Amino acid sequence: NSIVTKILRPPSKPSLGLFNIHSALEKVYALAEADKDNEMSLSRDYDPSIPEIIGDENLFVQAILNIVKNAQQAMKDIKNPMICIKSRIHYGKPINGIIHQTICSIEIIDNGPGIPDDLHDQVFFPMVSIKENGSGLGLTIAQDIVRIHGGGIVFSSNPGKTVFSIQIPIKVGEKESKIA
Repeated sequence: NSIVTKILRPPSKPSLGLFNIHSALEKVYALAEADKDNEMSLSRDYDPSIPEIIGDENLFVQAILNIVKNAQQAMKDIKNPMICIKSRIHYGKPINGIIHQTICSIEIIDNGPGIPDDLHDQVFFPMVSIKENGSGLGLTIAQDIVRIHGGGIVFSSNPGKTVFSIQIPIKVGEKESKIA
């Protein structure tokens, strides 16, 4: 129990600082590219207008990599597997019931078999996995990391398309940043 608790709990004091989200996404892309099989297509679609965000870049890499790894593992036996890592900026959208002026949105999109309907309500619970050797901790950890940064994570899944969407408010100091 203490081991699982330790794994599930992000570091008590994340190393917060301004960082470029695309730097984190490029690290995830490089790690996923090195680990993918030859059949898989891995692409990225970035919005260059996203300003730096406040957070712990290493934790973001861990959260996003957990989602990408899940997608890679879910598509081991499908034809033409594809994953796209996408970033966009949105304005005036809610995260966890609070409307934020500016939001960084990161999507991990795959064309895999989808998440079974009966697991949709439990996907972020610890120990829930459809993989034979899965621990069921990857999405729980990803959700915790996103939450400690004031963000939210949601997904939609059907056979042929699953999208995990991470929404992070963009702030500078105590005020949200504004793009001129």
